[in-house]
Amino acid sequence: MSKYHTKTPLLISVAGLDIELDLHVEYSVSRYRAATLTQPEEPRSVEIEEIRWLIEDAELPLPDWIDREIADSQGFKAHLLQEAADKDAAAAEDAAEYRREMSEVL
Repeated sequence: MSKYHTKTPLLISVAGLDIELDLHVEYSVSRYRAATLTQPEEPRSVEIEEIRWLIEDAELPLPDWIDREIADSQGFKAHLLQEAADKDAAAAEDAAEYRREMSEVL
């Protein structure tokens, strides 16, 4: 499993009042495993480890049901999978660029 961190805004809107919180999420993504003769395919999956809510760098306690709604949201999990894939692709590109630069130096 690979571990990730993301920060994303959460907007609470009520009767013309908009409150924006920073949602900090620590999560892990399992690797894709192809099917074998004895085991079925296992697609990548997300496990949310921690959700923190901050407003102007102050952590807020929010109701557990909000945490559960976010942690159980298939749409949010899909968002986290895509973000992890984007981070992995950027890291691979950075590593390839570093190797190219090092080979030019030698």
